[in-house]
Amino acid sequence: MSADGQMATMPLLEHIRELRDRLIWSVGTLFVGMLVALVFSRKLIAGLTDMCSVCQFIVIRPTESVIAYFRVALVMGLVVAMPMILYQTVSFVLPALHKHEKRYLYVLLPGAALLFATGVAFGYYIVLPRTINFLATFLVEEAAAAWSLSNYIAFVTNMLVVIGVTFQTPLVVYLLAKLGIVTPATMSRYRRHAILIIAIIAAVLTPTPDPFTMLLVAVPMVILYELGIVLARLA
Repeated sequence: MSADGQMATMPLLEHIRELRDRLIWSVGTLFVGMLVALVFSRKLIAGLTDMCSVCQFIVIRPTESVIAYFRVALVMGLVVAMPMILYQTVSFVLPALHKHEKRYLYVLLPGAALLFATGVAFGYYIVLPRTINFLATFLVEEAAAAWSLSNYIAFVTNMLVVIGVTFQTPLVVYLLAKLGIVTPATMSRYRRHAILIIAIIAAVLTPTPDPFTMLLVAVPMVILYELGIVLARLA
């Protein structure tokens, strides 16, 4: 803030340069995290494939194994780099915020990274094993499960990232409440609509007709929504 109370302005070229620097830091951290994850990528792939006890994984393209190997490393690198990515994103928008709004963002940054990692762990240990085994045993008498390795890795890593993102719900709600965009009363009023949307999201994330598997995703999301209402009241 300047002395006259007006928000300081930057030329467009300065914004572009700052955005470039933020992107370099974010991509650089992601690259370093990916390099570290490459050491463990083979074990992670083994853990993902061991979730299915009846599956046979095949490779149908010369580069398929390499793509799967680096894809797993990229997702784990994203988990490692998430604090830096969030920090750079927030730092870029900070000049447009008031002093008290900046304080909220800095407080929420560690929690956002922790919740993302928690969501990924929840998906890996709770959601994926049941989902994968159901899909593998569906119509197993008619056709054995012989899946393409790259397609399988893409499927499970996409689920892990999406579940990790959904775990950000409480912090997003808290921030919106602090900024006066939403209120606890509004969230409570539209609770039924939110539960319906959560059920649809859970059904998409777990493409199985097994209701218990869908509940494994839906129930934590509802709890996160309710936690968001509590945090909104505190805000």
